[in-house]
Amino acid sequence: MKRKKIFVGFMAFINTIFLLLQLLAMGSLGSWFDLPLFALMVPLLFFLNLVFFVFWLIRFQWPLLLFLASIVLGYQEIQLLYQFEDSGIRTEKGLSVMSYNVRSFNRFNWIDANNIPEKIENFINKESPDIVCFQEYAQNEAPLFKNYPYKIFKPYNGNGQIGSCIISKFPLYNSKAIIFEASTNGGMLVDFLWKKDTLRLYNIHFESMRIDAKDTLIASEYSEKLRGKINQVSKIQKKQITQSNAIKNRSNFPEIVCTDLNNNAFSKTYSFLLEGRKDTFMEKGKGFGATYNFFYFPLRIDFIMTSSQIKVLSFKTHKVKYSDHKPISSVIQWP
Repeated sequence: MKRKKIFVGFMAFINTIFLLLQLLAMGSLGSWFDLPLFALMVPLLFFLNLVFFVFWLIRFQWPLLLFLASIVLGYQEIQLLYQFEDSGIRTEKGLSVMSYNVRSFNRFNWIDANNIPEKIENFINKESPDIVCFQEYAQNEAPLFKNYPYKIFKPYNGNGQIGSCIISKFPLYNSKAIIFEASTNGGMLVDFLWKKDTLRLYNIHFESMRIDAKDTLIASEYSEKLRGKINQVSKIQKKQITQSNAIKNRSNFPEIVCTDLNNNAFSKTYSFLLEGRKDTFMEKGKGFGATYNFFYFPLRIDFIMTSSQIKVLSFKTHKVKYSDHKPISSVIQWP
């Protein structure tokens, strides 16, 4: 009996440590520190704590209350990770927007499959969104997208063949490139008319983490390198958001932002970009909404955001595997 109590006490102590780490990483205990790598670990910490909860539930022992207490304390932040399905029925029609990092249409054969550009085109034709924002769009590899009469491409650098692209069923106006200094990423903006009003659409691919197989948290040498790399990239991302927000502040148009943020919803980068905007996943998403697998655990790093006055009718994460990212789409209403 004594050994059993010691075992339960020890496991409960370990569980408590993991729960505190999760709450800290999510920002549930305040936002007084900024550890970008820590924020990326939220899905893993949540999964570990969920395993602990199932363990205690099977044994029907008191430490299961620890997990329930963490849900209460971090309820608002957990919604960034997981959304329950909205039971409401959408009867209104709106504007459908898709965001998709297509990874250059598999031009280096990262995916062991044929005809990836054709498969992406067929998928988009089937879903038939009104507007599609592509990141990592490769001009030479792209299909024609014949169902979309309007297309604007902006290279990330100079006259390059990789960049941002928007295809649309509606005319697009006043397009401008968003060039990030000393970066291979970038973005663009366009205006379009919807119900006689002008809306502004941003399509932005923020600085990449550039994490490779050598990056690990196990060996101290590589662990320090990984932390340094992620910290540096997060600083660059914040500068890029400052640049894009400066453009936003010169416009009064309602806006839609499609982005591969290259960071998750628990990062300061995300909070900075979200200021004054809605996350459409938070409004109408369901499940974990993961768009990218980071070392085998899922992250939500692709977002569609809107001005606060725009109504979000639906959100969907599409389960197709034609890129290292999953496409996301949202139906919105204005006014």
